[in-house]
Amino acid sequence: MEKFLTYSHIFCGALVLLLGLINIVAKKGTKNHILIGRIYVGSMWWICISALSMILFFRFSMFLMVIAVITFYTSFVGLRVMRRRTIGSEQWYDWTASILTGLFGLGLLIFAVTIFLSGKNLVLGILSVVFGFLALNMGIQDVRFFMKPKVDDKKWWLYQHIGAISGSYIAAVTAFAVQNGEAFGVTGNQWLLWVLPGIVGTPLISLTTKKYRKLNVSGS
Repeated sequence: MEKFLTYSHIFCGALVLLLGLINIVAKKGTKNHILIGRIYVGSMWWICISALSMILFFRFSMFLMVIAVITFYTSFVGLRVMRRRTIGSEQWYDWTASILTGLFGLGLLIFAVTIFLSGKNLVLGILSVVFGFLALNMGIQDVRFFMKPKVDDKKWWLYQHIGAISGSYIAAVTAFAVQNGEAFGVTGNQWLLWVLPGIVGTPLISLTTKKYRKLNVSGS
């Protein structure tokens, strides 16, 4: 069972990296873009399910479990926001996913505190703070949006889609970089591989969102 989970995890990981790259450069909104996106999300969900299964049953890690939750949540939101373009149309599972993600983030922050108190593996503690805060913040922000939605553009759902689905791709790139660090000649300071994709990717997401905002303004 562990071998199946491992190999299917690797296969879907490679598929996600390829499909994500194709959809980044492909024309948006076409049938191919939508089809590739659905396969991408399905593959991403299996990555998360297989990762959580291996973590829970074979080698437990609080840190990696929350990373898997973040990865799932970003792809989940990226898909769901395209299906709830009307304000207030979120379902119970949207609420559940947001609340659970926030709680997992809070759990990782508590885990970070225990690491700092023990004085061991401070790098893991710092990374736990970073990703714990990320998960907690995502959950809180989305719950707040469900409760009191504030939008300044009728295409709000598009910008959320870009941010969420791009965030899931950053997560996939991060996992690939961490697992193959030695192949890239990174033998020390592996913590950089956990944060560099986000540091590089986040400004690119911001620029892309601004680009589509300008296009929507000029086209309105």
